[in-house]
Amino acid sequence: MPGSSPASSSYLARLAETLLIPAERAEKALAALNKRNGYVPTAAQQKDLDSELDQRLAQVTGR
Repeated sequence: MPGSSPASSSYLARLAETLLIPAERAEKALAALNKRNGYVPTAAQQKDLDSELDQRLAQVTGR
């Protein structure tokens, strides 16, 4: 951004992070895990993880 300060750029980056939808946050988290330690789940592993997360969310939300 022309004329923007580093502080305002930092603020906008943090604000953008809060506006990500859950699928985008999950995608970023998976990319970070891959970059950090090479973790790349298979489709079956991803399905199992998604199922487990759905079950846990159902428990805490009472559904």
